[in-house]
Amino acid sequence: MYTDLNKTLAAIGKCLPAGGEVTTEQLHRMYDLTQRLLSQELAVICDLETYGPNPAGQERPTLARRHAAGRSVNGIVMLTIQEPLPAMKRLTEAVEEHWKAMLHAAISEVAQPPETLPFFERAFVAIEIVTPRGSNNVRVWDTSNRAIQVILNNLKGIFFHDDDMEHMAFSVVGRWSEGTGKTVIRVFDFAKLQQVWTEILPTDGP
Repeated sequence: MYTDLNKTLAAIGKCLPAGGEVTTEQLHRMYDLTQRLLSQELAVICDLETYGPNPAGQERPTLARRHAAGRSVNGIVMLTIQEPLPAMKRLTEAVEEHWKAMLHAAISEVAQPPETLPFFERAFVAIEIVTPRGSNNVRVWDTSNRAIQVILNNLKGIFFHDDDMEHMAFSVVGRWSEGTGKTVIRVFDFAKLQQVWTEILPTDGP
């Protein structure tokens, strides 16, 4: 894995010309290699966290726990992941496993004693994706193109029975940030949302 990282880093460096302007083709190549580097780095981190040395009597620190937090406030579960939810096209196997680990780390914080995890017969999952505004992320993005299913698949069976129409509904909103970005997931009883809808939305018939 270490050799792979070095090779990929070297390949990225070779994409930049020693002099003159960088070409679109070179930038495309750098982009592809950067995506590969992310997956490779996550794989190396996973190996070190799983098989690396662990100080005696200390819990092994993980990247997932550093990037995840969870709490429950007035019946609303809040899971905060200190990374923006990636687009589906960037969801490699390593990235997906990383997100699973972060989600379950956040859920485990909610379940810390004396708290217990709530279970909803019908839940609403509100997903807020905060993305940094920078030179590589200046365009608006489609909420439907994000890897939403990674979140829903790892919540079902824990907070609700299944992600079908009878047990769950969800929303996705996005906003810009000057920081590094994050994803905030709120899970609560669908009945609370229905009360609001009844007050503000017109009925669908006479």
